[in-house]
Amino acid sequence: MKIRTDFVTNSSSSSFIIKKEDLSKIQVDLIINHGKEAHSYIPELEPTDIIDEWAIEISDDWVEGWTCMDNFYMLEVLKAMGIDRDKISYDSDG
Repeated sequence: MKIRTDFVTNSSSSSFIIKKEDLSKIQVDLIINHGKEAHSYIPELEPTDIIDEWAIEISDDWVEGWTCMDNFYMLEVLKAMGIDRDKISYDSDG
């Protein structure tokens, strides 16, 4: 039998950034309201899949999002909104 004597950590933070010029006004609005809109784009999401909304910041040139707990399928929702995957710089890209 193994006994764990230290803490189990789970670094689940994530972020993304997209040039605002690569998005339509509608897509920016959808990203801002991603928690309410996610089920419209990915109907199979369960309510528990969308409880952890991301922080979104909009500047003149960029749309940025981040979270400390990555329990929301943001990349899939962005793609389902019609945002070109090549336009999204996502922190798991390396």
